[in-house]
Amino acid sequence: IPARWVRYIYEKHGIWSVINHPVGRYGLTVDGAWMPNTEYNNPRVRAQIIAEIEAMVAEFRDTPGVLMWLLGNENNYGLTWKSAATENLPVGERDAAKARFMYSLFGEAVTAIKKTDARPIAMANGDLQYLDIIAQEVKGLDIFGSNVYRGSSFRDFFDRVKTTLGIPVV
Repeated sequence: IPARWVRYIYEKHGIWSVINHPVGRYGLTVDGAWMPNTEYNNPRVRAQIIAEIEAMVAEFRDTPGVLMWLLGNENNYGLTWKSAATENLPVGERDAAKARFMYSLFGEAVTAIKKTDARPIAMANGDLQYLDIIAQEVKGLDIFGSNVYRGSSFRDFFDRVKTTLGIPVV
């Protein structure tokens, strides 16, 4: 939403907003051509996404009511999964090489944001897939966000994040 609405919502209702950039999750247009599946190893794609994130931060940085920055939305599932059916979630880490390119871009985005703003930065991962790669590539992340489809129990979720990343979870 526009920065003026974030300000209005905050001043009128006291509600804080989390500002999200999808980091190529749903595709993007590069040099005028639509790319439905983001190629995170492409230098032009990476530069464009970082530029978009920097522009987003510049646009909202001085806006009252911005709580934090959020990067992505289950981007790890976009590496292989083309369906919207949650019963068909990908299992394992078949595409670790693709994931490393993607999460290194998340790490670059965190670094870029921290150069100009001190608010917390979170990511929205799909469950714990590639958690070890996230620990290696996304340095400086403040909060690990995850969409979890495990049913009635989180099982080992919180323990694994605490052990591997040592940061809060949303």
